[in-house]
Amino acid sequence: MDKLAVELLSQIFFYACTDGGQTGCSLALVSKRFRAASRPARFYTVALYSSPAQIERFLYAYQRERSEAYDALPRVRHLWLSYAETSGGAPEAPPAESQKPTSRAEFLALLQRRTQRWRCAQEGLDEQYNRVIPLLMNEVAADLYTLALTQSRWRCTNAAKCSFPRLKELTLIGGDISYLPLSGGEGDTVLYPSLRRLHRVLTPVCKDVDFLDWARHAPRLTHLRVSRLDFCPYRTVATLQQVLTDTSDECLPYLQKVVILPHPRPEADSAMSVVGFEQFLQHLRQLPQLAKVPVTVLPPLIPKAPNHHGVDAPRECIMMFRDQWIDRIEGGLGCWAEGQ
Repeated sequence: MDKLAVELLSQIFFYACTDGGQTGCSLALVSKRFRAASRPARFYTVALYSSPAQIERFLYAYQRERSEAYDALPRVRHLWLSYAETSGGAPEAPPAESQKPTSRAEFLALLQRRTQRWRCAQEGLDEQYNRVIPLLMNEVAADLYTLALTQSRWRCTNAAKCSFPRLKELTLIGGDISYLPLSGGEGDTVLYPSLRRLHRVLTPVCKDVDFLDWARHAPRLTHLRVSRLDFCPYRTVATLQQVLTDTSDECLPYLQKVVILPHPRPEADSAMSVVGFEQFLQHLRQLPQLAKVPVTVLPPLIPKAPNHHGVDAPRECIMMFRDQWIDRIEGGLGCWAEGQ
């Protein structure tokens, strides 16, 4: 390896650095020569989990390496950003009480104390994310080819003033990007002019999506996948049907394929109507006959564990999508494989 030209080493490192950053970090520790040769490829793929402090450390290292580059600048081309994958960025669980409540009044008081502690921790976490996430996006948005976000945990109050001119693939686990609102923006700015593939994974509290807004901001979309689609809220299903049946040139004229994965069936004793869910499935099965492009409606998701009731996507779901994100970077089909 010592006899290979630096230019050749750099190309090899681009093929190696597809795992979210671990290989790039390891290459930087081999030698000064490897550190310099791997600099353009070291940030090719970046995976950041949960902690605002980790994002700050990454930004510091990224800006430092760019300032030291004398030839090819390091650029982040593929970014995975998750706020729910580990416990590092989440509010800590409240400490166990020394005595169990013996009455309803004591139980309610205990619940109130725990809620207050969680809310204080959450507000501190929100403040940190509101500071670092716009900085991160403003730094990397112009260079990204793929982006995957798990982003239902924090409440955003700051907006990032950026667009994604080169972004080809976007996976959103949770709601719309809260710091990049699709409506109420500046003039006719299109946020995703080059986007080809969009995968929306809906979560229990983040499933209100207006696909008409997405048709306006991703006009060159060719592939659309909606996972864990539920019949509530109505706007999500209604706007999805609108963009699939609108044959005008203004509404996703390049769309080629749509995949829909319904939400898991409700449990027999749940508040969700089993009859209502069956009617919803019947409605989805009729969509391919009405749509302007091929639509594949997969069987409802069968969870490996009991139905998830948290505000975020289940951890195994997040890990599966991260594996699919890496697979796409390496040239695989990822979530677009037939029957996935």
